[in-house]
Amino acid sequence: MSKIFICGDPHGRFEHIVSTIDEFHPDAVVILGDLTPEFSLDEIFKNRGNTEVFWIPGNHDTDSDLIFDRLWRSRFSSHNLHGRVLDVCSVKVAGLGGVFRGQIWMPPGRPNYVSPTSFIHKIGKSGMWRGGLPRRHRSTIFPNLYERLGNMKATVLVTHEAPSVHPKGFKAIDDLANKLGVKYIFHAHQHQSRVYGQVGGVAIRGVGLRGIVDLEGNVIVPAQMDPRELEEEVVIVKEKKPSLENEVKFHKPPVPKKSRMSLRRKSKWLKNKRHRTGGQKPIHRSRPPVFVPEGE
Repeated sequence: MSKIFICGDPHGRFEHIVSTIDEFHPDAVVILGDLTPEFSLDEIFKNRGNTEVFWIPGNHDTDSDLIFDRLWRSRFSSHNLHGRVLDVCSVKVAGLGGVFRGQIWMPPGRPNYVSPTSFIHKIGKSGMWRGGLPRRHRSTIFPNLYERLGNMKATVLVTHEAPSVHPKGFKAIDDLANKLGVKYIFHAHQHQSRVYGQVGGVAIRGVGLRGIVDLEGNVIVPAQMDPRELEEEVVIVKEKKPSLENEVKFHKPPVPKKSRMSLRRKSKWLKNKRHRTGGQKPIHRSRPPVFVPEGE
């Protein structure tokens, strides 16, 4: 089998892919979405040698006009595998990029719109982008594309969304793989490197953030930890309080509060007191001294 490397979400970083191409000279690399490049793919892979570069879009690849143009207006746009089966170095590879979005279709529920045309008809010209589908939904999975892809045959299925073996995956990916008759599924999006093994006769592999594996699932470049997971760990450490079994705790007794008479109450009290003494201020008499005779 050809030496094909599968790359997890780059999220704007391509140094590891370029250096891997320079070191191993694979026949092809397939990037599983969320490329979000800072430059055109033409610039990033201008010195790729004989290595072919293929990709599928992720949900973040339609976040801005610049990101979109750096992908779809590069000469690598013809190597976009989304909704297609292409011969990648003698291996039939099917691609399903993008994500399921509830506005269009969230399996296993029924779709709200079957095709981009039906959605455009609903939103009208005012909601169109560049004369067609809104930019955000250029990375949305539509049922008609999904069904059309299922009528083809392939050996490898690459997706951005995960199949049902992942807690956040979809059975719709499993069904598509069965229709295609594939032997391998590679997914990204979840930023986790996972070896699921054989599931229903299909080898399933999750490729982590900026990780690279080969078709057998062997790690070429280890995946990086998702920054979101690091933030969660920091929060857990901050919230966790160490408990000491032999810790002696001293409780400071509460200080009794002095009752304070309000000005209104004090004024009323003085008024009543003067009324009782005939309007005169009370005379404070000191106690007479006590004399003790000497010698007693």
